[in-house]
Amino acid sequence: MKKDIRQQKILDYLSHFERISISEICEIFDIVPMTARRDLKELENDHKLIRTHGGATLPSLSIHDTTLPFHQRMTQNIELKESIARAALPYIQNRHHIFLASGTTVHMFATMLKDSGTLNIVTDAVNISYELSSYPNIHLISLGGEIRHNSLTTTGQIAESNLNSFQLDCAFIGVNAVDEEGNIFLGSMAEASIVRLLCHMVPEIYFLADETKLMKKDFIYICQLGKGRNLITNSSISEKCIHTYEQLGACVITE
Repeated sequence: MKKDIRQQKILDYLSHFERISISEICEIFDIVPMTARRDLKELENDHKLIRTHGGATLPSLSIHDTTLPFHQRMTQNIELKESIARAALPYIQNRHHIFLASGTTVHMFATMLKDSGTLNIVTDAVNISYELSSYPNIHLISLGGEIRHNSLTTTGQIAESNLNSFQLDCAFIGVNAVDEEGNIFLGSMAEASIVRLLCHMVPEIYFLADETKLMKKDFIYICQLGKGRNLITNSSISEKCIHTYEQLGACVITE
């Protein structure tokens, strides 16, 4: 088994059981302890887990969830979110199969899709499902799973299993932070599992982040901008950031 596949399976295991030991890794993947420790070290360096004595764990979801309640975030930076949502519209094509992740900017984007042709949309956001349920041009699939009350997002094993059933053209994902090196961060470990899965299965991802989220970090690292991992943001982004992100292979899209 290739290293990147094995490491993703370690993260998948942790998303369900929160802890894994070196001996369990060796047994599951038929590898020696040295290889297992090397995998955990690399994953910790990528901010994806925390190594413990004899294994690894995920941080406590209750302690390390930095996501503010949805209704509170909906009242913040409304004009910035609207401009980003408009900038994202040209990347929707008729009959596209699209994933819309949770987040207030993505919600704003969803409200603009009534005249965007026939669309097939999968979402893990309860609020987006409700919003789009009355749009006659949209074939809507709700991902299902355990609902997180502060973000109105469905998560967990059911959501991840259902997501694996779909072939998607693109995904639009709101994020908590993007640092100067193009690293993407979220504030919820539960939601991070879904987003990491999307990063492995969707050819074109558009991360939506207004200027208040740039040049910052949050608790949970997701991935780095690059080919097929693009950023939609405000025009106030610095030329230095644009150059850095484009050097990674990403498209930087502004309103």
